[in-house]
Amino acid sequence: MKLLPIFAAVLGTCTGVLCAADTKADPKAAGSHQLSEFHIGTLITGPEAKLDDAKGKAVLIDAWGIHCGPCLSLLPEVEKISKRYKDKMIVVGAHCQDGTDDQVKDVVTKNHLTYAITKGVNGPVNFTGLPHAFIFDTSGKMLFSGSPFDKDFDRALHRAISGGGSTGGSSGNSANDSSFDSAFSKH
Repeated sequence: MKLLPIFAAVLGTCTGVLCAADTKADPKAAGSHQLSEFHIGTLITGPEAKLDDAKGKAVLIDAWGIHCGPCLSLLPEVEKISKRYKDKMIVVGAHCQDGTDDQVKDVVTKNHLTYAITKGVNGPVNFTGLPHAFIFDTSGKMLFSGSPFDKDFDRALHRAISGGGSTGGSSGNSANDSSFDSAFSKH
């Protein structure tokens, strides 16, 4: 998972109104927002996901696009997360680029994705680069907002499924916390 975050930001840009607008993600946003402030778009494919029904479960929202190389490379890893934590986490893939539902479904089929894929995500955190992930703990508190290539992503994911909260920053975790075996590093 050692791809450069700049590479991801340059190749994957958020287009259209389904993703938030035109500033980079604010790493201080983690911990200051709740899941209830976010809304996923219409279901394109997969099981229906309702953020209102997430009580007691962590949530991962993966904003991605069919024209984003780094996004496409992460889809199998997000699928692994959705399967590994199916009883503890709701995973939503929020498609945030131009493309028809049929084009999105083709990508989903080729990658054997089984989690919900929706038409975008709206919320109080603005971002422009794709892929972009939002992680919420079991109480609905945002633990992470940023690139899934960021080192804090794995720690936030672990805290979310473990029921741990955030203390600030992009994930609220210590830089020395290496107890989580990243789904992205298992290829």
